[in-house]
Amino acid sequence: MLVDSHVHLDMRQFAKDRGDVIKRALSAGVEEMLGIGYDPRSIDETINLSEEYEQLYAAVGIHPHDAEKWNDDLEEKIKKALFRKKVLAVGEIGLDYYRDLSPRHIQREIFKKQIAIAVYFGKPIIVHCRESFGDVIEILKQEGAEEVGGIFHAFQGGVEEAEKIFDLGFLVGIGGTVTYKNSRLPETVERLPSSSFVLETDCPYLTPVPYRGKRNEPSYVKLVGEKVAKIKGVTLDDIERATEANYRRLLHAEKRPPASISYVIKNNLYINATNFCTNDCRFCPRRKRDRELYGYNLNLLVEPEIDEIIVSAQGLLENRDFDEIVFCGYGEPTVRLDVILEVAKALKKYGIALRLNTNGQGNMINRRDIVPRLEKYFNTVSVSLNSFSRDSYLDLCRPDAGAKAYDSVLDFLGRAAGSKMKCIATAVDFPGLDMNKCREAAEGIPGVEFYVRRYQIDPPQIPRA
Repeated sequence: MLVDSHVHLDMRQFAKDRGDVIKRALSAGVEEMLGIGYDPRSIDETINLSEEYEQLYAAVGIHPHDAEKWNDDLEEKIKKALFRKKVLAVGEIGLDYYRDLSPRHIQREIFKKQIAIAVYFGKPIIVHCRESFGDVIEILKQEGAEEVGGIFHAFQGGVEEAEKIFDLGFLVGIGGTVTYKNSRLPETVERLPSSSFVLETDCPYLTPVPYRGKRNEPSYVKLVGEKVAKIKGVTLDDIERATEANYRRLLHAEKRPPASISYVIKNNLYINATNFCTNDCRFCPRRKRDRELYGYNLNLLVEPEIDEIIVSAQGLLENRDFDEIVFCGYGEPTVRLDVILEVAKALKKYGIALRLNTNGQGNMINRRDIVPRLEKYFNTVSVSLNSFSRDSYLDLCRPDAGAKAYDSVLDFLGRAAGSKMKCIATAVDFPGLDMNKCREAAEGIPGVEFYVRRYQIDPPQIPRA
């Protein structure tokens, strides 16, 4: 389902048709909205609305514009509100050096006070940050905000800013600006892992295209989701699943779901057979605790047996047609060669193309040429080349087998390209890696196609999960 993680339905722009606005949101698939209090009046009204509407929850805080209004009574008001069941967060709080409606030293002081309240109550923080990024990050660090995490609302920064946010365990809120023609946000979104962001509208502000210039409302969060899906090359369903999981893990402290053996992204069925790998690639999310992908938990604590994998896959195959069945998780499938071949044999009968994603070390791992066995079942093999020389492979992929690993990958590519299978070599555009040289290395092998994959920065570790 869709979640709008930042709404201001208390505002006068919704006074005449608030009920209809919420109905339209529900019709668009938006089943939860987080109302944001920002001053004494809006705190009361947002809480009242959360009690009136089942789908609406609340966050309470004092916006930097109103920092001068802070007093002991207001502090007590916020603390009492945080005992309410439907009040999930402290916010919208932070710094705004663009409009400077409160003196900056007072903004900083009140920001610190509210972070302390959030940490004491164990509530995540909704951060407002405008032309004040350095000070916001520094204060969050100083005040221990990483203990509770939160959301950087209306994020419009680049990869460097996102990395600093994720280091604190915070998510970023992606809103209507991602749809704007001159926005740099799409370039950043392309690099964001699926476990790092939520969707928002900030209604009645920041209306997405094609309604820009008109009043924003929660139903338009679907337009934001569609734009993000297009940027990342997935479906709206994938973005909905990911962002709902991120939101619920942070705001409702929900635990991760059980590990998925089979999972669906775009219109492909993926088989997660192992988490073991013979590489320790510097760009790979498996190095982190968070092995989550578009809302799926891929952290296998125990490797599934053949029958478990088949039953899991068949349960999904009964409900829809897929473009491909892809053997790919956060491990190297060929370490379980006999298992994946038996599963492939069982699934071949469905008449759907089968693809194997591999690091290309299968022959070395199994001490024989496995290509003849693979081509019996697989239509395509995609090999993570990720390099153009032994030295660069050692530096980036850090293989267990050392220098000989790169040679084994090239040998496997040559044999696979000479088989009945379509053969693709891929490389992640990790900073500093020469993609042109990677392409030359791949296409220097007759029959090999080359494809560049986007490097995604390290995800945040949500402290409340």
